[in-house]
Amino acid sequence: MKVDLRDKLKKEKMMSALPKNHRSSFEQRLQNELHQKSKPNYSFLKIAASIIIVISLGLASQQFFKSDSPKEIVGVSNKSVKKINSMSDISPNLKKIEDFYLTRINYQMAKITITDENRELFEVYLSQLGELQKEYEGLNLELSNKKEISEVTIDALIENLQLRLQLMRQLKKKLELIENIKIEENENKQA
Repeated sequence: MKVDLRDKLKKEKMMSALPKNHRSSFEQRLQNELHQKSKPNYSFLKIAASIIIVISLGLASQQFFKSDSPKEIVGVSNKSVKKINSMSDISPNLKKIEDFYLTRINYQMAKITITDENRELFEVYLSQLGELQKEYEGLNLELSNKKEISEVTIDALIENLQLRLQLMRQLKKKLELIENIKIEENENKQA
């Protein structure tokens, strides 16, 4: 269905004159369209701000929950000399080792029952443990006074903990042996 525009224009009544204010209203519209200030689009700034907030929260939470992150410190720099009081101040892995042995030693100590018969033996072992504890504290002091961490000192600290645990196990075995002998003597007396 083709429509010829010429025919349509002829049929319609054409306006012969424009309204009086046509020119001024046209100029006003034109001015409004040309000089209309476009509002700046800040959507990219909103996205950037969101990304910065997410990254900041991530870093802050990482710092907050950082306590179990495995980091090895090989040496202490001269700029930031940090006082070392135990192996846990050097490395989280060394802290785990130290905690393991100290927990085992304390556990073995808690399992021991002291009686009048085994008190002397217990005191002998306790004095040996006291000497090892003094040696351990001396090694910790040596470690804190040095500017560099000595592998020999760390090995000596670990060996000290191992010796203390071994002493506790020996004491426990001897006390069990004494208890078994005591039980056998009581059975022989009753028989």
